[in-house]
Parts: sequence; C-alpha cells; structure tokens
Amino acid sequence: MKIPDKVKIGFKDYVVNRVDGPVISDRLVCYGDITYDTGVIRLQNVDLSEDMEQCAFIHECVHGIDDVAETNLTEEQVEKFSKGLYALIKDNPEIFKK
Repeated sequence: MKIPDKVKIGFKDYVVNRVDGPVISDRLVCYGDITYDTGVIRLQNVDLSEDMEQCAFIHECVHGIDDVAETNLTEEQVEKFSKGLYALIKDNPEIFKK
C-alpha cells in the first residue's frame, strides 16, 4: 500500500505529514494522530516497519471515518477495527484494483 500525501475522508480533505520522531498527542506518544479541524494526519516517520506505518495510517483514517459518520467509536474499537481492515487490505490487494 502506498500512503498518499493527501486523502479524502467523507467530505473532508486531509494532508498526510510524516514527522521525524514520535507523534505526541494529548501528552501521549503515538505512531500517528489526526486533527479534524485543520485536516492533518501526522505519522511517525522513524523506527516503524512498513506494516506499522501502514497500519497507523489506516488507524488514523478510521478515526476520520468515525468523525464524519459520528459513530463515537472508542480508541479500543478504532484500534481493533483498523487492525482488521489493514489485514483485509494487505492480504487481498487484488480486490481493490480495477
């Protein structure tokens, strides 16, 4: 999977920024975060495997979907769902091609 520089989630456009070092969000060290108001997804760019970086991207996109859909998922629900979605995408890339 190629992580894009921009992604559209619902009606919102997000810029995807990679940062050197850990992402700090709400005083916690994270692999990534999403800021709904400014339309920015930040991903840690150092010390992550390709799988971890891609899974972190999917995780933040699930947060974006949750925001647009107003489903109020907990962090644990987002974590579990994003891991499952990432596995589906990684294990079945042919279903996403024309």
